[in-house]
Amino acid sequence: MEKKSFKKYIILFPVLAAVVIFVVLKGTDIQSVLEAMRQADHKWLLVGILLAAAFNVAEGVNLMHVLQSFGYKISFTQGMKYAYIGYFFSSITPSATGGQPLQLYAMNKDDIHVAHGTLAILVEVTSFQLATFVLENIAAAGVLLGKIHLSRMMLILGALGYVMNFIFIAALMVVILSEKLKEKIVGGIQWLLRRLPIKNKENACGKLNGVLHDFEDCKSFLKKDPGLAGRVIVISFIQVICWFSVPWAVYHAMGESGSSYIVIFLHQIILYMTTALLPFPGAEGISEFSFVKLFAKIFETTPVAAVVLVNRGISFYFLLVLSGILGVLLGRGKKHSGKAMEMYSEKC
Repeated sequence: MEKKSFKKYIILFPVLAAVVIFVVLKGTDIQSVLEAMRQADHKWLLVGILLAAAFNVAEGVNLMHVLQSFGYKISFTQGMKYAYIGYFFSSITPSATGGQPLQLYAMNKDDIHVAHGTLAILVEVTSFQLATFVLENIAAAGVLLGKIHLSRMMLILGALGYVMNFIFIAALMVVILSEKLKEKIVGGIQWLLRRLPIKNKENACGKLNGVLHDFEDCKSFLKKDPGLAGRVIVISFIQVICWFSVPWAVYHAMGESGSSYIVIFLHQIILYMTTALLPFPGAEGISEFSFVKLFAKIFETTPVAAVVLVNRGISFYFLLVLSGILGVLLGRGKKHSGKAMEMYSEKC
């Protein structure tokens, strides 16, 4: 992605955020909203902040572990740098397209081979998607069993988000388990791409082959070190559980009672599912809309606008500001060259 594009998104994102906040506050008693936010329990707000911060820490630890397995002398600080850079640029670009290229750029500056950097990011992303998919199935079971009641719109958005993640996981399983089935599916997709009215058809087919090649590398790598795969997946589960627990901390911070942790947690999973479709930077707009639709009845005594601002402020804007600041500060630190060349031929 070009430098001009990043500058454009950095300028446009605050404007979009301001519009969303304006819409959230429109028609509300701003005084009561501010009062509810002022009276929030600081101890529970701190719990929410720590739960949100764990999101970046988990990604940093996973990237550190994978890169260390290649023989690089990667520190915890470096892993956090890559995590913060990825989060910041993913959050301000459509469909989170800016994060991974900037992570690779930062890794390259630390003398990490692009193949290893790509694989580390792929392992982290795959592990995260696997963890969220398992939790999405639990939430889906809650809906099917009548434990969670959704409006038709939320049900449709959640179902579409579930299908998207299912396709990702299914594609991953095909690559891992069946070489023949993979070839048939890829051939069918390429046949379809060549007949669709799109530009650069061969380029699209080439990108598909590139993605599959990356998955093949990922499969081979994880087979060599299943213990590492297990650790990364466990950390990803902790990452997702902490992140999805932020509304629970906000619930207590706002002085609410009556709903259990599991109910709030499952609603947050569904919220995540509903934001998977739209390519807005940081899921701006759709995240706030879905939160109101899903949590309005759970937060019975607190103005819903106050809850949206506090929850979104902790789970997104806090991480965005933290990632922006620490990504810059850690990026200016001393360069670490940890490449172990003797391991390159074994691992790549």
